[in-house]
Amino acid sequence: MPRSRHAMKNHKSGCRHLSAAVGDTPMTILHRVGRKALLPVAAALLGMAALPAQSFAAAPILIGATSSDTGPLSADATENLMGMKLGIKEANDAGGWLGRQLNLKVYDDESKAGTAVRLYTRLITEDKADLLIGPYSSGISNAVTPLFNKYKYAVIEPEASDPSIFGSRNQWGIQGLASSQGYLQQLLPLAKEHGAKTVAVMGLQSAFSLACYNARVEQAQKLGMTVVYKATYSMASADFNGMALAAKNAKPDVVITCTYYPDSVGIVKALHAQGFAPKFLGSTIGPVSASFTKDVGPLANRIFSNTSWWPTYKTPGNKEFIAAYEKMFNAKPTYHSAAGYSAVYLLGKAVAATKSLDQTKLRDWMLTHSIDTIQGPSKVDKNGRELGLLMEMVQVQNGQLKLITPSESAEAKPEIPYTGQ
Repeated sequence: MPRSRHAMKNHKSGCRHLSAAVGDTPMTILHRVGRKALLPVAAALLGMAALPAQSFAAAPILIGATSSDTGPLSADATENLMGMKLGIKEANDAGGWLGRQLNLKVYDDESKAGTAVRLYTRLITEDKADLLIGPYSSGISNAVTPLFNKYKYAVIEPEASDPSIFGSRNQWGIQGLASSQGYLQQLLPLAKEHGAKTVAVMGLQSAFSLACYNARVEQAQKLGMTVVYKATYSMASADFNGMALAAKNAKPDVVITCTYYPDSVGIVKALHAQGFAPKFLGSTIGPVSASFTKDVGPLANRIFSNTSWWPTYKTPGNKEFIAAYEKMFNAKPTYHSAAGYSAVYLLGKAVAATKSLDQTKLRDWMLTHSIDTIQGPSKVDKNGRELGLLMEMVQVQNGQLKLITPSESAEAKPEIPYTGQ
């Protein structure tokens, strides 16, 4: 709004009073102008000095994400988010990135791909997030990755294990977890060494689960083992008792389930209800979570599972990560926690190296550099597909998870057979 003539006159008058002639000193100016005239200026300066330093600090860097706080994926997604929160806290404690603090904004996608698409769109178009981190699960990651391509956001996807997400159609997503094709890959060779000849494989109809399911069926055939039962199912129409009965009737030596936490629990209980305990039982996601042994009790003993991270890994910062996580959450981390933490770490490395939040610079740097993380060395190909991280095998022994592979880091030898008790 234009100032009034009266205001303009006062403004000119003020300028005239504060003008100085050649040779004037501060004392002569003060004498001519008068102390009273300078009081408002002094008060303003004192007021500015009293403001906290953060009043002048740059705005925080907004990092957006969704997580499955509710719905069937919530158990493992919560652990992933806890790892991210620790990574953000440590970054802020160290001064932030580019001299700015980090603000993590997370929405609950309810374990639904459609909800995640809507929420990531909001993060990009309404919240104007500076950076993004991908959601939990391959299925949801697969749904939102086209958004990252559309809006050109370089996004680390810490729980997108399905490698098909990162094919030629992907230009902006970066895989932050070992490929789902490697889940339980050590189990069938071990079982064959101990005389197993027949296999049953069950898989949820999701991107992650089907990649694992197809890989294990193909592996069994290449090993000369007979697949006597295989089945896929939808989350909406799962009949665990029916599948358990069919598996029992097929009499496999090995049963492998490629699925998520609640289904792992359901299938283990269904096998027990049918009175069937195969010689080898492996389940991808479920047994590594702290609540699994509580949910299935002694049925968990001798189940094989997998992990992309372990407390005994001699990776840079691993001991410090474990101590900080346990202090912050009063809980032990899992590989989901490590994946979330590593996503923040990788993103921070890219920001520091490029000294930028420019998405193209961040993407190009992450596509061309190998980075040591607590999970191991992370390196991706030109499409963002993870090449460096690996899945290893664990087993529940007397209620505790033990690392079985790799041999140089193993905590225990495998206990055979599975007894269902």
